[in-house]
Amino acid sequence: MRWLKFVYEQYLKDLEFRQKNIDTEINKNNIQHLKKAQALIEGKSKESEEAMVGDVYQFESLYFVISDTEECPYEVFIASPYWELASDKDLIVDGKEHRWVIESLIRYVEEDVLDRSIKIDQVSEDDVRIMQRFINEGDRLPKERTGLSYIKGSGSYQELFKENERKRSLFLMPDLGYEPEIAEEATVNLSQYIEGLEKTLNQRLAAASFDALIVSEYGDITKENDNFVIYFNEKYAGTLSRVYAKDAVVFEGFLPKKLILKSTLEHPQTLLEILKIEPL
Repeated sequence: MRWLKFVYEQYLKDLEFRQKNIDTEINKNNIQHLKKAQALIEGKSKESEEAMVGDVYQFESLYFVISDTEECPYEVFIASPYWELASDKDLIVDGKEHRWVIESLIRYVEEDVLDRSIKIDQVSEDDVRIMQRFINEGDRLPKERTGLSYIKGSGSYQELFKENERKRSLFLMPDLGYEPEIAEEATVNLSQYIEGLEKTLNQRLAAASFDALIVSEYGDITKENDNFVIYFNEKYAGTLSRVYAKDAVVFEGFLPKKLILKSTLEHPQTLLEILKIEPL
């Protein structure tokens, strides 16, 4: 705990130093000079430079890893060299130059932000795909490459770090002037987040009777093919939100029209006891 306190304090000092020394216009000019110099050294023109999946960029005091380059704005994961503050929902990876934590925070960057950023490292595309499958499909992260779990609201250093990183990176969303197309569906393996709780809820509610369809403030909740499905209403579909199951974050990003939750829970009503959606 003392070591984590020390690392967190160093993280805050580093942020304070960087933020005090940022001059946007000078910084922009310096970056352009650096990029031209780098292109000359590497023997390639600026036009030939393309962002690749796994590239690590620094924008002012923020770091991010490119996770998708199919269309602009590019999808990225927020990252940090303070990998010691990773939680069990983050992936610790080794780049070519440094060790990083790829955080379970998805953001989007436009070309203008990328042009004002500096590529400083590269992590493997395989590691990026591992994180994508964790976020999008609910696959487990390799336990030996994650940080410590924490209880939401406990004030742990991992939680303080994650909340600070979340707030610092939110400007990458609203400043884009970009409204993403609402995805048709997404799937989350809910069972891995509420392991041990499902049996208790099923036993407690076994004698009760429930409707097959529940109408909630989020939309319609039903069960299809042994999975729970939430059909989000117009208020929630497409909004940037965080979905909790008890204290665990099970989804963060733009809500799809349809969220599939894999679980052994038996009644849609039980979701209302453990589910919470928080707009960001």
